[in-house]
Amino acid sequence: MIKSILTAALSLFVSFLFAQKDTVQLREIQKNTKVIITDRPPQALYIQVGGSAPLFSANYDRRFGKRVDGAGFAVGVGFYGESGVSIFSIPVSINYLIGRSNHFIELAGGATYITAKESIFGSSDNSSSLVFFHINAGYRYQPTKGGFFVRVGFSPIFTTDGYFTSFYIGLGHNF
Repeated sequence: MIKSILTAALSLFVSFLFAQKDTVQLREIQKNTKVIITDRPPQALYIQVGGSAPLFSANYDRRFGKRVDGAGFAVGVGFYGESGVSIFSIPVSINYLIGRSNHFIELAGGATYITAKESIFGSSDNSSSLVFFHINAGYRYQPTKGGFFVRVGFSPIFTTDGYFTSFYIGLGHNF
């Protein structure tokens, strides 16, 4: 079951990568401020390990405006399953990119909904859900005209029991 879900998610992600042939077209570069404005808001699809969605997630990121830097949002779906335990998560965050051209510092904050089930011999014995809050701080390489996308950093996660730090890496395609 887990292999089929991961295979389906990976197939969907790869199809999005190759379907998005029309990359962002630069509309204007303001000379005094080095602000890059595009014909539409820059977007990205990526797979992430760690961070705001424990272990593995597929995510969508988009800027609010037509600038390659500035404010945006990200939303994802995460899944992990092993030995009768399955965890499903939905991370949502608001982020801000600071930088020029292709290299950015990324600051973000948001919440993640998690539901977990433990099954023994095919029956659901335990299930629970919670919402935790996270902050992301890291580096993002995102080419202005689209292409390979990478983000790395750390994510402090705050729960009712305290906090812990998770590191993340995300790889994908921006368009």
